Amino acid sequence: MHAGPDSFELIVIGNAFHRLHRDLVAQRAYAWLKPGGSLALCWSTSPWGGPQDWQRALDSMLRTWQNALGASGRVPPGWEQPRQQDPDHEVLSRAGFEPAARHEFTVEHHWRIGELAGHIRSTSFLPPPVLADHAAEFDADLTARLSRHTTDGHLTETVSFAYELVRIPALA
Repeated sequence: MHAGPDSFELIVIGNAFHRLHRDLVAQRAYAWLKPGGSLALCWSTSPWGGPQDWQRALDSMLRTWQNALGASGRVPPGWEQPRQQDPDHEVLSRAGFEPAARHEFTVEHHWRIGELAGHIRSTSFLPPPVLADHAAEFDADLTARLSRHTTDGHLTETVSFAYELVRIPALA
């Protein structure tokens, strides 16, 4: 797909800007947006990153599977360092964007184990091609490890969401 100048009013990037060539993406987004157009960076916490027993068990299990499948390198070590040295808002500012809004909020979410398995498959570190012939074994392991933590078949998490909205100046 080719996008020309002034093609979009809004571009949304969810939980991915950190994995992209941020300067290039910001420059292209700026060129693709109409005057006054906006770019939204959206993100949320991950279920394996929380403090609850089931979240720690899930994190441990995911690391075990990543190592077993040779997928531990899919998330480069130190990936967060470039963002600390050159924060997103500075990257966006260099491209010409102006801050517009930032909002954070939390929502209680009740995961079913099958839904969690699907969510994990949507990640860059254990997608279907990585699980491949091991998908059924992975699902069985996930169910065995997390079933003891469920309440009425659910695993409850407070998910934190946030977005940062920037825009290009409108024509005068």
